[in-house]
Amino acid sequence: MAEKQAPLHSGHRARLKARFVRDGLDSFEDHNALELLLFYAIPQRDTNELAHRLIAEFGSLSGVFDASVEALTHVPGVGENTAVLIRLMASLFAKYEQDKAKAVLPLLNTAQAAGEYFVSQFVGKTKEQFLAVCMTHKCRVLNQVVISEGTAFGTDINVRRIAEAAIQNGASYILLAHNHPAGVAAPSAADVDATRVIALALRALGIQVNDHIIVAGKDWFSMKSSRNFRDLF
Repeated sequence: MAEKQAPLHSGHRARLKARFVRDGLDSFEDHNALELLLFYAIPQRDTNELAHRLIAEFGSLSGVFDASVEALTHVPGVGENTAVLIRLMASLFAKYEQDKAKAVLPLLNTAQAAGEYFVSQFVGKTKEQFLAVCMTHKCRVLNQVVISEGTAFGTDINVRRIAEAAIQNGASYILLAHNHPAGVAAPSAADVDATRVIALALRALGIQVNDHIIVAGKDWFSMKSSRNFRDLF
């Protein structure tokens, strides 16, 4: 009787998994990291070629994870389970970052601290979100509230909801932030107008808007740090 042949690529999969367990992902090329993830959605097929195809289609590893389930399933070789797994990873990482941030109430008393904090909050977000962070008089975070979520190109801003969040949490300061998933980290004319309206409304309640941070990917912009907008605060 002929000896049973080992499944194709099983040795490669075992080596790649062992390498990850031993060294982590630091030494992995982007396509190898994605290939390793795809093992868990596609058990019986070489995933190296598909990993290359996905990165070529979406331009980068981050582009793959930011893609919608629908867009992913349009790539030959990607079924619904694979697309959901890829999309799930970005969402899980965002939750991981947010959960770590909750472990110790962060101190957001500088633009740098606020910018880095909000970059982590918007990881994996493909729709524009508007956040209000309620803070103590020493700029220690009390609570973070999602005010609205819209499309990749904009979201509505509810001033009353921001005021209610500030009052309910006993905030001395409010830190505003939103992301530009399809743009750059710079305020639009609408962003400037909205910031002015919010700051005036909260000032009447004895609450100060400390800054408005705009995030695009890993870039961020502090409106208060810009001499063009600091008078708003």
